[in-house]
Amino acid sequence: MSIKSASWFEVDKAGLAQVVARKGKVFILHELLQNAWDCKAAGTVRVDMVPTAGKPEIQLRVSDEDPDGFSDLTHAYTLFAPSAKKAFPEQRGRFNLGEKLVLALCDFAEISTTRGTVTFEQEGRKVNRRKCRSFGTEFVGRIRATRDEYEEMRVQVGRVIPPATSTTYFDGIRIMPPASVLSFTMALPTIEADESGSLREVKRDTRVVLYTPVAGDSAKIYEMGIPVVDLPSGVPWHLDIMQKVPLSMERDGVKPSYLSALLTAVLNEAVASGLDLSPELVRQSWVSGVLGSKSVAPETVKRVVIERFGSKAVISDPSDREGTHMAVAQGYVVVPGGTFDASAWENIRQAGVLKPAGQVTPSPKPFTPGGEPLELVEREEWTQAMVEFESFVKCFASACAGLTVQVAFTADRGWGFRAAYSRLGERSGQLYFNVKLLGHKWFAGINWRGQVELLIHELGHHWGQHLDSSYHQALCRLGAEAVGFAMKSPRFFGGVS
Repeated sequence: MSIKSASWFEVDKAGLAQVVARKGKVFILHELLQNAWDCKAAGTVRVDMVPTAGKPEIQLRVSDEDPDGFSDLTHAYTLFAPSAKKAFPEQRGRFNLGEKLVLALCDFAEISTTRGTVTFEQEGRKVNRRKCRSFGTEFVGRIRATRDEYEEMRVQVGRVIPPATSTTYFDGIRIMPPASVLSFTMALPTIEADESGSLREVKRDTRVVLYTPVAGDSAKIYEMGIPVVDLPSGVPWHLDIMQKVPLSMERDGVKPSYLSALLTAVLNEAVASGLDLSPELVRQSWVSGVLGSKSVAPETVKRVVIERFGSKAVISDPSDREGTHMAVAQGYVVVPGGTFDASAWENIRQAGVLKPAGQVTPSPKPFTPGGEPLELVEREEWTQAMVEFESFVKCFASACAGLTVQVAFTADRGWGFRAAYSRLGERSGQLYFNVKLLGHKWFAGINWRGQVELLIHELGHHWGQHLDSSYHQALCRLGAEAVGFAMKSPRFFGGVS
């Protein structure tokens, strides 16, 4: 014996309820509110929710004032019936699914509209086409919910953003939309129906509105006033998209490309509008991700980098490690190469906001492989003061550092350093002094303070570079030795010319 049915499959209500329960009971309010708001003329939308005394249950009532009500009463109980909403990206629903998911969580429900009334009880479904409302639609449901779930629903319903086209009340108190922070238009993917009624993804211009979350609430993507997806940690604004957001059937996520385009546009617009970007905000990982986007504006890159590192910052330069050390010594913030990925660094380079340390505080290039040699002053062109200074340097290096040094002078215009030291051996080195920057007077007269200061600085490089602990230890040691040498030979310092 065979049994024939007009239906291809059946839906088990209990099983569906178990699946839907993962979404939380707040989902019920969101689905019913979006249905009311999507009406052509919803007017006043009312939500009333009362806990049943002595039971883990609530009585829920949602109504609107749309003159037409349901255009087709069967949509109250038919899954995936052709929906008029799917042709309009600026309406929230799309699958004729939301009410059915809500019904799965109800022990009793009734939908009354201008086309009749459908009652859902334990025994099944009853349709009464004579019991009609004069206008609008009302949903009444009895839903199992704990006290904690009830309190959470009360909190979350206050965080929806009602449209300007209707006035929404919860338990008699009007839900007021928050003040927006920023509004702009951008092209984003959305869902609409083609000529055959099949859903497809298209890209169209839409308005995006930014709101500041209330204390304790994390930032979310909203779909026309209904929160649908959590945003990455550190995003400071709710982002309300004024068209359908392309979500999975469970409405719990967006594509990475969609999120990237949205966050990039948000940051670009925030910078262009002069919104405050705190140091904490620009350090967030989502902002670093935006810096690598192909759509990020150069002004956004500049603003973020300056807010994060200050206007005096350079990139750590592996090709000029001493130049990097010099940058730190001169008060620059050195940004490590691993701070951003390759695409972000490329955008930073094109924006011209950060340069390698070797370009900003270059080390003496004549002493690096491939560097151009210095133009030295021939010995026969030395002044008497330069000759006497050479003797002073050799004596000081031997007495205070135990080093044998050679002394050379340069007047190279292209070399921007007062002096430099090059280590030649274990106990020997070469000192260079730039007459062009120091001036001839620096070598003449009694100038032992300035001369000793520069000597200690340069001789310390025999043991290390600016940021090395060995370099700082050498400076302390040289200073102490200089004091001892001065105490033993005071005439030596007093007679320097």
